[in-house]
Amino acid sequence: MKNCELCDREQELTFHHIIPKKNHKIKHIREKYSFLNINSYGIKICRDCHKMIHRLIPHKLLALDYNTKEKLQNHPELKKFFEWVKFQTKKVK
Repeated sequence: MKNCELCDREQELTFHHIIPKKNHKIKHIREKYSFLNINSYGIKICRDCHKMIHRLIPHKLLALDYNTKEKLQNHPELKKFFEWVKFQTKKVK
């Protein structure tokens, strides 16, 4: 197990596509990120953080406004969640 790139807890990790897969076929999004390999552009995060991101931010907004790890870390509601979740169980058994 490794640490989540957002909450820094040691957890099983999932891959979060910074540009959500649902948006890969949208022409203006694909063109905006043509310099990236959008299929492999992402971060490794725990399931808790992954679920919260998708609960709070619509896919298009993720692609257009929250398209870096730093922007996700600075989202006001996510920031509160990351701080809270750090104090929860440290390891998944």
